[in-house]
Amino acid sequence: MIDKNASLLFELRQHDFFASMSDDTMEELLALTQTKTIKSRQAIFRQGEDGDTLYVILSGRVKIATTAVAGKETVLCFMGPGDVLGEIAVLDSGVRTASAVVIEEARVLALRQAVFLTFLEKHPKVALHIIRVLCGRLRSTDEFVEQMTTLQAGPRLAKALLRLADQYGKPQASGGILVDIKLSQANLGAHAGLMRENVNRQLKMWEDEGVLEGKGGVIILHRPESLEEIAEAAS
Repeated sequence: MIDKNASLLFELRQHDFFASMSDDTMEELLALTQTKTIKSRQAIFRQGEDGDTLYVILSGRVKIATTAVAGKETVLCFMGPGDVLGEIAVLDSGVRTASAVVIEEARVLALRQAVFLTFLEKHPKVALHIIRVLCGRLRSTDEFVEQMTTLQAGPRLAKALLRLADQYGKPQASGGILVDIKLSQANLGAHAGLMRENVNRQLKMWEDEGVLEGKGGVIILHRPESLEEIAEAAS
């Protein structure tokens, strides 16, 4: 195994999707993939398209979003290195249930449906593990949808920021948390189910109160416990 593969194996093993695979199994899987670079704002795939390829993010950030008939976008989640995209359509041979759009230039591993399904037939334990991971994602999506339909604007945005902090948070010497992903207020709003203007108003209010700070295109949570109180009070 070459050093590049060793580094890649280490990175991928940090993700639940690959956690159960041995090094030999991982190497076998990597040999079936191709690497692609996709620029910011380009789509890896679009909602409604036929899905015949699974993708693994090596670097960069990607938003997973659905678009209603009226054109309203809902951002289901943001994904980064180690995350897997497009597995649902690959596994059930259906169309893409959401779009995957790059928000920070991304490098991905691409794995075609036919070779991936053959791989799973050869490794049934891996297939069972992937089913468990997908069930976990479904539970998270159900919780997300419930929050989007039942919470008021403040608690909804608080929960969105806390989700992002849990995924991308970096503790700061000051005691706060840097949410290390650059998001426009429009994308943040689409993730929280709010209009950009509402996001702007709420962020400004929390910034004035010292709860958080917008800095260099990212958000620093100075008092994440305040957001937790707001989110829990509405639960």
